[in-house]
Amino acid sequence: MLHINCCGFTFEGEQAYIEHRQKIHGEQPVVKHTCCGIKFFTDEGFNEHRKEIHGEKEPIVQRNWWEKIFGKKKL
Repeated sequence: MLHINCCGFTFEGEQAYIEHRQKIHGEQPVVKHTCCGIKFFTDEGFNEHRKEIHGEKEPIVQRNWWEKIFGKKKL
């Protein structure tokens, strides 16, 4: 089971974490990944799915990592 920490709480599963972020922080979830027709809002949830369902040993590298380092490209 996926465990995600926020505000000193540990949430079991992606859904509980997303609900917390909506209610407490006022954030709207953004779909980061899709696989098998399932939408994933966190890299952790997606990586857990890929390990358990598809047997991948190493999690994927975070998508758009360069944006976090260098910022979004302005058009």
